Amino acid sequence: MTTMKRLADARVAALALSAALALSACAVTGQPARPGTAATYDGATITTAQVAAWGTAQNDMGYAYDPGAMLTLLLLRPALDKEAAIEGISFDDDQVASEAQLWMAAGEADVADPTADMIDVVRTVRTFQALILTKPGAAAIQAELTSIEANAQANPAYGDFTYDRVVASVRAQAQAQQDGGAKYGDVSYLVFKDVSGFNPNAQRGWMVDAGLASASPSPSPAP
Repeated sequence: MTTMKRLADARVAALALSAALALSACAVTGQPARPGTAATYDGATITTAQVAAWGTAQNDMGYAYDPGAMLTLLLLRPALDKEAAIEGISFDDDQVASEAQLWMAAGEADVADPTADMIDVVRTVRTFQALILTKPGAAAIQAELTSIEANAQANPAYGDFTYDRVVASVRAQAQAQQDGGAKYGDVSYLVFKDVSGFNPNAQRGWMVDAGLASASPSPSPAP
């Protein structure tokens, strides 16, 4: 597959998600949270430490990260995993490790081997991209984003989460990758690593760095 074809596929996938997310919910997250908590949703707690760990993993692969994008991926991950299992979509550890190496090569990272957090980030982004290329997957993502907007309680430091902001983020990331994506080569789906439903103007670096000293993340709810 040529680089141009890969970039076209990534843009089509991103725009397909934008089209799938045509309707918006109306509730807004941003309720008070306990110290060290990034968000609570569907019976699980995502800690600032977990957001920071995933952000560090992405940074170490050569990409500056958006805390809101990391939190968006973490909120979506249980639903992504559940829908991927339903559709028979899976990526084994060797494949994900190889793709992480491609991320690092494209990002000119200094590290040589992917960490467990890097593997988790790459697998989640890869699953996200694979699902939006299917009609059931796109519908499942749409439903989950609507539920997150209505029901998640996020630390105000990350800003509020809105469905419309996810749509705008997908479009912006797709355009950015189209404008300068040739350097990504075989990992054109990197367009999905920075998709965020949170207001970036509310985010501050200290809230992520401080999370590194927080407690270990709580487990995600069972599918």
